[in-house]
This record gives sequence, C-alpha cells and structure tokens, in this order.
Amino acid sequence: MFRYIKRLITSLFQPKQLMLRQNGQVSLMVVPGWLQFIALALVCSALSWLVISTSAFFKQQDTVNALQSELRAKAQSWEQEKQQLSAKLAQQHTQLATLNEQHTVLSEIVSALPTSITEQTDSSTSLPDSTPQAETQPAISDLGDSHEFEEQSTELNDAQAALLTTLQAVISARHNQLMAGFNEAGLTLSTESNSAQGGPYHQVDATLLNDSYTQLIDDSVQLNQLENLLHSTPKMMPVAHDKYYISSAFGFRKDPITGRRAYHKGVDMAGWHKTQIIAPADGVVKKAGKNGGYGKFIEIQHANGIVTRYGHLHTIKVKKGQTVKQSDVIALMGSTGRSTSTHLHYEVLQDKKHINPVKLARVLKRVQ
Repeated sequence: MFRYIKRLITSLFQPKQLMLRQNGQVSLMVVPGWLQFIALALVCSALSWLVISTSAFFKQQDTVNALQSELRAKAQSWEQEKQQLSAKLAQQHTQLATLNEQHTVLSEIVSALPTSITEQTDSSTSLPDSTPQAETQPAISDLGDSHEFEEQSTELNDAQAALLTTLQAVISARHNQLMAGFNEAGLTLSTESNSAQGGPYHQVDATLLNDSYTQLIDDSVQLNQLENLLHSTPKMMPVAHDKYYISSAFGFRKDPITGRRAYHKGVDMAGWHKTQIIAPADGVVKKAGKNGGYGKFIEIQHANGIVTRYGHLHTIKVKKGQTVKQSDVIALMGSTGRSTSTHLHYEVLQDKKHINPVKLARVLKRVQ
C-alpha cells in the first residue's frame, strides 16, 4: 500500500527545475516531488482550517445572536415584571397609608369622645376601648407576600369599618340628644366662637379617607362644640337646691305690688337673708350696682349670647369687668328694690330673649 502511494505521488509530483536570475547570473533550483507534495498538503490544510474556522465563527455568531435575543426578551420580561411589582408595591403602600390614616382618625375620635359617652354605663351600644392596634397592620416587610397582605389589610379594614359604624351611631345619638335638649330649653346655637384657640397645625390627609371618615370627623367636631356649649351654658340654679324655693314662677302672674296681670321674665327664689348666690356658669360681669326696680343688681355675660341677671341683692361681691367661674359666690340674697321680701329675682336671656331659667336648668341637667 505504501509503495502504491509512493508511486502515485512520484508520478504526480515530478521534480521541477526553477531558473533564478540574480545580478546577471542564472541558477537552477530543483524542487523534488516530495517537497511539492508537502507544500500542497500544507496549502490544503490551511484552506481546510480556514473553511472550518470560518464556519465555526459564523455558527458561533449565530449562537451569540440567539443568546442576545433571548437575553433581550428576558430583560423586557423582567422589566415588565418589575413595573408590575412596583405598581403593586405602590398600591400596597397606598393601602397601608390609608389604613394608618384611618387608624389615626378613629383613635383620635375615640380619645376625644366626651365623658357623657365614655361614662355611660347603661348604653345599649358597646364602644371599644380603643381602635385596632397598629401592630395588627401589615408590615412593610410583608408587602412581598401579596396574598397575606391582602388578608391582613382586609381584616383590619373590616375592623375599622365596624368601629366607624359604632362611632357614627353613638355620636349621632348624643348629638340628637343635645339638640333636642337645647331646642326644648329654647336656646339657639351660635356657630361663632370667641374662645382662645391655637396650637401646632396637623393637617388631616383627606385624600386617603373616604366620605364616611371625613363626615365622622365633622360630626365629632360638631359634637364637641355642642358639649363645650353645654358646659358653658348656665345649667344650674344660682342658689343651692336646699337653700331656696320658687316663690314666683316664670311667665304670667298677678303682680305682687299692684295685683294686676303681668309677665314675669324670670323666677323668684325665696330664701334666708344673706343666702349665698353663685355664678351658674363661667362669664364676665357686665353690670354690678343699683338698677331701678331690680335694686342691687348684677348682669353676667356668658357664652353663646346668654346673659343672666340677679336682682334684689343684699350684698354684691363682684365688680364690673370681673371674670367669674361657675360656682363662684357673686352676691348675698336680699330684698332691695321693688321687692316684698327676701328673695333672688333670676333671669336668663339669649340675644335679648328671655328664657325660663328653671326649664333651662332642668333640661340641660338631664342631657349633661
């Protein structure tokens, strides 16, 4: 076999003579057949390597392109998932902020409820001691578990909704009770307030609250205003209950001096000489001195346009412009002026309209 190949190569690759001329000299070079064969083999090998390398390069390039396309597709998919997760996270943060704001509102309203509600022992509505605790709210670290977050947020929102309904009921009931009392007593309510107010500004983020919560805030504010009005309204008589009796009621009567029909714009409270007379509510003394048929007289300005008057006094213990507190002693009972015997003539007015003091005290005591 080897001889056959050698004979074939020898017949195909005959020795060749190459003539070389250099500097006018001619020389001959003989290229043997085996050298021609090796040269051809090298050239063929180089071409084969070139073809194989080129093919491998293009194949590798196709693979790279395929990988790049796959990478771009995965990058787009990841970006979409990232946007979806970001949107979901933003939604959960908004839900969490809403729950926190609702918790704050409910907590503040519960803490600001008047004692007339919190101290009611015979109420048919059971009011929780506090709002759902903040610890039950979904934590930021739990936001990745969407299902768990939704369960917790739904549970907490339901608990807050239940407390909201309870607060709406008790606040509405108390508001209606107060309004009925004021109306029965013949009082009108003023929306203006001259009381000293102030403090740091803490704005409620109403954008996170639905209409039920904002309405509850407004109802709570209005109720507290009514409670403050009740507290500042003369709802007690100016003489201790065991120190007087009503000797002449409010309304029409036979005048004790002339015996003719007359309208009595206050009540006469008969008692012992020099019985203490107290302020039925906080106020400012507008008049203190003699005043015609009233004899020695005091007039006190209270909140909501209410004025109280005290006549036939023996001794005046306050001065004009003086601020008095509820239960402060302002005078001693006497019989000065147009009087038949020792008593206190007591009047209550609102915006110059007379109100029955006994009815006012009885009604407001019932609703306080």
